[in-house]
Amino acid sequence: MTMEVTELTPPRSWHFHGIDGPVPGDVRGTLEPLGDGSRSRLTLSLDFEGHGVGKALVPLVVKPRARKEMPRNEAHLKELMETSAAR
Repeated sequence: MTMEVTELTPPRSWHFHGIDGPVPGDVRGTLEPLGDGSRSRLTLSLDFEGHGVGKALVPLVVKPRARKEMPRNEAHLKELMETSAAR
């Protein structure tokens, strides 16, 4: 899927929107510093827009698969962010 960056305010927020495929995704993220700045809160929003046969796939296949994959993706993102912050 090709994603278009529709909003980018590094490092605080971003919005990517899928522009092709049967089930384009829409991803928004915000990063908020907490307390003394050594911790942050990441908020992710993920949605899908099905077209044609993709409309039927969204609730039956796409969303359940995304729910299953998100914890692993979030853990990987946390690891990357902590590694880059330590440098």
